[in-house]
Amino acid sequence: MSDRLKMGLIGCGGMSGAHMRGYQELWSKGIKSFDIVAACDIDASRAEERANQAHEFQGGTKPAVYTDVEEMLSKHSDLACVDICALHRAHHTLAVTALEAGLHVIIEKPLGITMRACKLILNAAEQNGRILSVAENYRLDRVQRARRWAVRQGWIGDPRMVFWIEVSEGLGKWSWRNFKMDAGGGWVLDGGVHFTDLMRFILDAEAVEVYAINKAYEPYRYDNPAERQGGYDVDVEDAMISAIKFERGITAQWTWVGSGPGNGISRRTVYGSEGSLDFEAGLTPRGGKTISNEGLLQEFLAHINADEREYYFPSGIEDTVAIELKYFADAITTGGKPEVDGIEGMRSEALCMAVYESGWHGRPVTLAEIENCELEGYQGEINEKLGIA
Repeated sequence: MSDRLKMGLIGCGGMSGAHMRGYQELWSKGIKSFDIVAACDIDASRAEERANQAHEFQGGTKPAVYTDVEEMLSKHSDLACVDICALHRAHHTLAVTALEAGLHVIIEKPLGITMRACKLILNAAEQNGRILSVAENYRLDRVQRARRWAVRQGWIGDPRMVFWIEVSEGLGKWSWRNFKMDAGGGWVLDGGVHFTDLMRFILDAEAVEVYAINKAYEPYRYDNPAERQGGYDVDVEDAMISAIKFERGITAQWTWVGSGPGNGISRRTVYGSEGSLDFEAGLTPRGGKTISNEGLLQEFLAHINADEREYYFPSGIEDTVAIELKYFADAITTGGKPEVDGIEGMRSEALCMAVYESGWHGRPVTLAEIENCELEGYQGEINEKLGIA
């Protein structure tokens, strides 16, 4: 009998395609931790596509296809875990259902559509003694690993400031992600949770307080943005400027703008007391020669032992989604925890929600207020609409 973990896929849209490539990469390296036995999506054709992909690299019996989660769970008592890649508004209902059925869960970021939704998921995982992993893969990239290592080694001295600035114009339609009640917010949450996680990860510090201004300058998204044709109304932000206080006196200026025509800005730099770490240029010590990203990676690899290398890049795998899936499997089989568990995912999301709540309340907000669900002005209408209590 196979000792592979019986896996069910829930939500078979775009991001699930990256997860399928991750599963396939694991199989190609002989890491056959999962046996995908079911695929579920409200669109049967999408579930069918993922089932066919799984069958192609797994062999054996083709995964069963469903359009209803409850039916999938009722017909697969052998399931050990599920992989959830659904729209944000459905995360808490799907995850809680699976956790209460006794299944381990890996779920795409952000963990929940609001902090209260996150709490529902975290509580369900704790009460049922199940593993909860948030699919936050950016930190698993080789160069991000090297950046964190270099900062912890003191190569730029004591971290002082972060400048994370992205300004451009992007007014194309992006399906449900253009709507607050489906997505929870715009790019500040959807992509931003990757960036807040990287800030926390590289600095090895938690955010304490946030002051932010959010704007929706552009009320429409278009089929043809250049000509402003084929538009529909949207209700998410397209500009955000924030100042963040981290532990140890570190400050950050995080700006994201998707309504800035003309010259764009892209800058991601950490400054320390003895140098800087720039995502494009590399690491530059005070008065020294810049070490490129590739050079920094090579330094990192030269300074870690074989066990560390195998943990960071199992069987030489570089696909970050494949790596997070392996961490999930390892946590289930060993009783440990994945690198990005529910608490880690919640903390990165709390920083994004602090941005929204600061803008809503017009004042600095603390991360404690956000994590404890004490401030829910921005989130309140989502909670009310979706019945999140």
